Amino acid sequence: MTHIVLVRHAQSAPSPDLPEAAWPLSDLGRQQALELAPVLAELGVEALASSPFVRAIETLTPYAETTGLQIRIDNDLRERALGGWLPDAADVEAAVRRMHADLSFHLEGGESGHACLARFQAALARVAAANPGRCVAVGSHGGVLGHFLARHRADLPAEFWRRIRNPHLFIFDFTGAAAGAPRWECERTLGDVQGLWPT
Repeated sequence: MTHIVLVRHAQSAPSPDLPEAAWPLSDLGRQQALELAPVLAELGVEALASSPFVRAIETLTPYAETTGLQIRIDNDLRERALGGWLPDAADVEAAVRRMHADLSFHLEGGESGHACLARFQAALARVAAANPGRCVAVGSHGGVLGHFLARHRADLPAEFWRRIRNPHLFIFDFTGAAAGAPRWECERTLGDVQGLWPT
């Protein structure tokens, strides 16, 4: 069985002084990354891959340090680039809602959902092909994961992407994925935090 555990990064600390790709984890996020390590061990994670964004790498780092595993970076696992310039929070909210509703939408200089999803799926196919029969944790981001999840479940709750947590794990069976679609098996969050589905 080839499994990929998609990991939405722990809580980050956005800063106007840093490019988005360099945003680190917050103090809470670093604690969450520590708490995530035994969960990844329980799932039997044997290999690690990540977006090049600092917050995704830092989320997997405690487990990497515990196990001695290398985190392999794939640029195509990065977050979707929305593009454009949005002057206030209301504009950001409207753009993100439209981004999830319409995969062809993008602001000037941004990336469409179709393009984002295509390169993310290609990256996951590479990860699966390089790790047959293994369980791989893949560090990534809420926007791109939302697009991927929506492709695999038509019955997701309305605006489900708002409920993708920091961190949040989505486990997929990629066995024989080259011949068909990977199968979404389950999700995990830390503690008693609710995921996408009511308990």
